[in-house]
Amino acid sequence: MDPTADKLELLQSRASDTLGLLSRTPRCRPLFVEFAGTPKSGKSTCIDTVNHFFRRLGYKVLAPTEGASKRTPYYLKEDLVAFNAWSATYALTHILEGRFGSDEYHLVIMDRGLFDALAWFELLRQNNDITPEERSAIQEFLLVAHWRELIDMIFLFQTDPDTSLEREHSNKLIQEHGRTMNPDFLGDLNAAYDTTRELYADKFNRFHAINTHQASSTQQSTAFTVAEAIVDQLSRTQV
Repeated sequence: MDPTADKLELLQSRASDTLGLLSRTPRCRPLFVEFAGTPKSGKSTCIDTVNHFFRRLGYKVLAPTEGASKRTPYYLKEDLVAFNAWSATYALTHILEGRFGSDEYHLVIMDRGLFDALAWFELLRQNNDITPEERSAIQEFLLVAHWRELIDMIFLFQTDPDTSLEREHSNKLIQEHGRTMNPDFLGDLNAAYDTTRELYADKFNRFHAINTHQASSTQQSTAFTVAEAIVDQLSRTQV
């Protein structure tokens, strides 16, 4: 169910008040928020809405373009090990930029980051593309406290394969499955996220799981829930 006008107004007021507090208080670093999840789960749409909300209110937001689908060199996409290694280090680059850069951002929004990379390397291990030893070495690197502890919040978006494919094929002229957009791969990817969540969710500061196939889940209600959680966390940093 979409939020009422009163709830939207209250959220905007709280976010504006929090920005006022942030502007009067010396900041050591921005709030880091990672969005992870399966294709067509609503992750990117939510990021766009949340990013727009905070920017429109005057927050300084670092929101790098997603590395996996938009920035990874095309010649790496046939090798999922190389592809995900590049995507993981791309995310880490922007985490370090947001932490140590001089632009003094209030908020860093990561469209895929360390947790997401952990899940993809778990999938590669399940598919025997890398050995268990290689998976462990890579995941230990991604979990180094020096950057893992910078991630303040993780939102994991998931939906079932049928819903993903229905959204993928909506308004398309062809219904053929792709390399990743097919029921088997999406099922395996969901399983990898579940395994990674069980293994590592407690190693991150705050973890939120969002299932967008539920009938009550709309794009606006999901974005409202996420933005509200971010405002809550920003407010806590001022206590």
